[in-house]
Amino acid sequence: MAGIEISRTWRRLALNLIGAVACAATLLAGPIARAQDELKIAVVVNDDVITQLDVYMRLRLAMLSAHLQDTPDMRQRLLPQVMRTLIDDRLKLQEAKAQGVTVGDGEVNSRIDNLAKRNGLSRQDFESMLGSNGVLVTALADQMRADVSWNRLVQRKLRPTIRITDEEIDEAMARAKAAQGKLEYRLSQIFLAVDSPKDQPAVMQSAQRLLEQLQVGADFASLATQFSQDTSAASGGDIGWVRADEVDPAVAKELAQAGQGADAKGKVLGPTQGTGGVFLDRIEDVRTADESTVAPGSVHLVQIIWPLAPNAADKEVQAAQQQADTFAGKTRTCEEFQRMAPDAAPAQFRDFGRIPLDDMPPEIRDIATNQPIGTPTKGIRGGGGIAVFVVCDRGDANGQISRVALADRLAQERLETLARGYLSDLRRAAYIDIRL
Repeated sequence: MAGIEISRTWRRLALNLIGAVACAATLLAGPIARAQDELKIAVVVNDDVITQLDVYMRLRLAMLSAHLQDTPDMRQRLLPQVMRTLIDDRLKLQEAKAQGVTVGDGEVNSRIDNLAKRNGLSRQDFESMLGSNGVLVTALADQMRADVSWNRLVQRKLRPTIRITDEEIDEAMARAKAAQGKLEYRLSQIFLAVDSPKDQPAVMQSAQRLLEQLQVGADFASLATQFSQDTSAASGGDIGWVRADEVDPAVAKELAQAGQGADAKGKVLGPTQGTGGVFLDRIEDVRTADESTVAPGSVHLVQIIWPLAPNAADKEVQAAQQQADTFAGKTRTCEEFQRMAPDAAPAQFRDFGRIPLDDMPPEIRDIATNQPIGTPTKGIRGGGGIAVFVVCDRGDANGQISRVALADRLAQERLETLARGYLSDLRRAAYIDIRL
C-alpha cells in the first residue's frame, strides 16, 4: 500500500497509542515486560519498524526538551506530530542509506557531547539526567543520526544542482537596496508539510496543538527541533534576518499586522497556511534595514593541485584526474580536506585564506559563489594541473550588502524547496502500515 493517508488514522492511532504509551511507562517493572514492549510494533515504514518503545521515547524526549509536563492530555496532543516525525526519520535514514550516505557513531557521539556541554553537564551526568526523565540516550542518538544523514544527503544530492547566476544576485541586490529603511525581522519558524489537500485539516490541527503548547510556556526552539520539517529545525527553527518580501506571502501578511519594534518582539504568528504547508513563526527581533554600500563579499578558499606540464601526455592527465576525483570523494569538510592533503603527494596543498570575490577569475568566482561549503569540487583542469577546491566559509563586510551572502540566501531558499519536495515524494511512495 503506497501513499497511505496518514491523516485519517490519527484519531484511532491516538486512542490506541495513549494506552500503549502508558503501558510502555511500566518498562522499569522488569526485564520481561521491557523486552515485550520493545518488540511490539507500532508502525511499519517500508521494510523498517517503529516500536511502541520508540514512540514512548520520542514523546518523553519532546516533552523534556520543550519543558512540558507529562500528562495523558499532553501525550495525546503531541502524539500525531511525534508519529509523523518518527515516520519521516525512518524515510530519511532509508533514503540516505540507499544513496550511500552514512553517519558514523563517532559523529553522533560528538554531537551528544556538545549538547551535554551546552547544558553545562558532563556526558555521564547528561545521560543520567535523560534516564531519570525516562529517556534512553539511544533515542536522542537516533534522532540526531536521522537529522545529520538527511542534511548530508540534501547537500550532496540537491545542492550541486543549484546554480545562482550573476543576474539573480543583481536582482536580489536591487531588492535589498530598495528595502533600505524598511523593517527586517529575526524569525524562528516551525514548518509542517502538507503533501495533499486532504491532509491539510490534520496538519493544521497539529500546528494548532503546538501553538497551544507555546501558549502555556513550551520552548519554541525545542519544539522546532523536534517537529519542524525544514532544514532550520537543526538550528531550533532560526531562519535569521529576513524582510517581508523574502518569506512566504501568507507569513508576510502576518508580519504586516505584527507591529514594530518592542511591540512585535516575542509574538507568535500563525498557524498560517502557506506554500507547501503550515507555518508557525516567532518574531525574535526587529530592525530597520540600513545597508548603504555594496560589497562583493569574500570566501576562505583552499586548494590541492596535481601539477602537470603544459605538454603533459593524455595518460598523465587521466592519472592526475583520477587521483584528484578519488581524493575529493574521500573528504566531506574543509577540516578533513586540510588534514588529508599531506598524504596526497605529489599533490600540493595551498590555503588562499580569505579573498574578495572581485579578485577571482570568473571560473573560480563561480565556485566561490555556488559550491556548497565544505564540499570538494571534482578535479578541474587548469594551467598548472588538476585542482580540487573547497570553500571553507563565506563572509560579509560589516554594514554592507554582500554578493556572496545574497547568493547563499538564494541557494538556501531553493534548497529548502527542493528538500521539502524530496521528502514529500518519499512519503507518497512509502509503504506505511500502522499495526495498532
